[in-house]
Amino acid sequence: MICHNSIGFDTQIKDLLTKSAFNMNEKEIDIWMKYKYDPNHMFCFWQDDKITSCLQVSKKNMMFLDQQIRVSVIGMAATLPDYRQRKQFSSLLDAVVSQATYNDLFTIAYTNMPKLFEVKSFQHISNTKEYWIGAPLCKSGNPFHIVRKKDNLYPLYFQFMQYFDGSILLNEDEFNNLIQYHERLGKFIVTMVNDEKQPKGFAIYSTKEGQAHVETLIYFDSQAIQDLLTYLSYKHDVTSILISENERFDKLFPLHFPRTDKKLMVRLNNYKLFDKFSSTNVRNAKAAYELLEKPTWNHFQ
Repeated sequence: MICHNSIGFDTQIKDLLTKSAFNMNEKEIDIWMKYKYDPNHMFCFWQDDKITSCLQVSKKNMMFLDQQIRVSVIGMAATLPDYRQRKQFSSLLDAVVSQATYNDLFTIAYTNMPKLFEVKSFQHISNTKEYWIGAPLCKSGNPFHIVRKKDNLYPLYFQFMQYFDGSILLNEDEFNNLIQYHERLGKFIVTMVNDEKQPKGFAIYSTKEGQAHVETLIYFDSQAIQDLLTYLSYKHDVTSILISENERFDKLFPLHFPRTDKKLMVRLNNYKLFDKFSSTNVRNAKAAYELLEKPTWNHFQ
């Protein structure tokens, strides 16, 4: 049996994650439950009188053709080890898609398992790229242009997102909640500034075994990137940076070749509704994204 919410079953969801989310420790699960868990949109597969699989969806606003639409975003998914290989995730995804068809124009997912989504009519739109840069190549910036997180980063984020389309746009409450989530996980948040101490962007990164991993990078010029890399190079041998497919890091590091990380998969849920919204005649997500004149950026949600 599939239930479209987990209201009243928070303890079972936490227990399920503890037993199946092997990439998260107990502290990380607790923080996720506080900041990202939404029982109203947690789809659950019930078997043997318990929740054996779950799939969370978040409802977000997306800017598309410079208009605001609502989309479903696939988030946390987990299945108890003894119940895997029974197509429970596939059944939950069917339920998500069925509900979204009547409510949201798109359903999107970042995944390294695209085939699971292709069979549900999701299409590959873009890739996330990851650059790995050694400290000796990160000496052309000014480390004194990096300061501790400013109190209110939302204006920087909002300004940055004006350069993109086909992208999630968080409101201020959603943004601040996500910032708190990363802070509670022990990640570092710094602001890049210029000589006049005016902010030029911010970054969220974690550290492990002499490496810095920049997971979110908001910036307004390449010098801000160089300043950040120089700052990180003093304490870390290598820095990795996750960026979108459209960001031209090859201009800064022409001899570096990025790794392909997760893929952005998108499903156009109801082409008739999309026709009314856009006054076009498209039939799938790829065709819809070809209408955009600006690049997409969906790396902070």
